[in-house]
Amino acid sequence: MDDGGMGSLRFFLPARPDASRAMKSQASELQFTDADGGAVIVSLYVSEDGLPLEVDVWKPNFSPLIRVADEFFDVIYGKNPDSSN
Repeated sequence: MDDGGMGSLRFFLPARPDASRAMKSQASELQFTDADGGAVIVSLYVSEDGLPLEVDVWKPNFSPLIRVADEFFDVIYGKNPDSSN
C-alpha cells in the first residue's frame, strides 16, 4: 500500500471476489519498537465475513519502517503475548 514506507498490506481474495471489502472490525493489534527507537503499531482488520482485509502498520512519527522486530507486545496489556506474567 502507499503508506509512506511503513509496510501496510492489503489482502486480495481471488477465491472470494464477492467478499465484502468493507472493514468490519479490528481483530488484533500488536506493537514493537523500530530500529530508530520509534513505536510501531500493527493492526489486523477483517471483513464482515471475518476474512482478513488489511494489516495496517503505523508509526506515530510517520517515518518509514526500518525493520520488523523480533519481539512484539500486545497493545492492550503492554506485555509480550508469549509471556506468562
